[in-house]
Amino acid sequence: MLGLLFSCNEGEEQPLANPTQIDKYFPLKSFVINQLDELKDHKVHKITMINGEEASTEVVLNKEQWRKELDAFIQADINKAANSTAYEEQKKGKEKRYLLKPEAKGNIKEIRVTYQSSANDKVKQVTFVAESENFFYESSTTGTLKIDESSGLISTYSVEGTQKVWFLSPNEIAVKGNVVE
Repeated sequence: MLGLLFSCNEGEEQPLANPTQIDKYFPLKSFVINQLDELKDHKVHKITMINGEEASTEVVLNKEQWRKELDAFIQADINKAANSTAYEEQKKGKEKRYLLKPEAKGNIKEIRVTYQSSANDKVKQVTFVAESENFFYESSTTGTLKIDESSGLISTYSVEGTQKVWFLSPNEIAVKGNVVE
C-alpha cells in the first residue's frame, strides 16, 4: 500500500490542460495577449465618445493597461469547449468568417479575420460582432483591430457599442485608439 502512494509521485509532473479551451477557431484571446509585451510602453492616441460627448487623450500604457484596453477582444474569443460546434467557418479569398449558427446560443455573432494575402497567415484585420438581449436589457458591440503589415502589431483599434436598459435611454459608447511609437 505504501509503495502505491510513493509511486504516484514519481514521474514527470505535467500541467493540467484547460478543459474549457479548444483550438478550433481563430485564437483571438492569445492573438491579443501575445502582443501585450510588444505594445507595452507604446503611446496611444485615444478618442472616447459617450452619448455624443467626445474626449481625446494621448497616454503611454504598460502591459496591464493594454490588457484592460483590449479586454473586449480577449472576451470575444470563441475558443471554448461549449462553442465546439456553434460556429460555421467560411473562407473567401483573404478572409475567414466564423458565424454563430442559427440554432446555437452565444453573444459573439461573428468574427471576421482578414489576412494580408490568401497565401499567408499574417493577419491584417480582425472584427467581432457581439449582441446580447433579454427582457430588460439589450446591447450590441463591434470591435476592430487593424494590424501594421510590417511589424505585425496592432496599429489601430476601435470598440463601438450601444446598451439599452428597459425604460432608459440607450447609451452609445465608442473608443478609437491609434498606436503611436
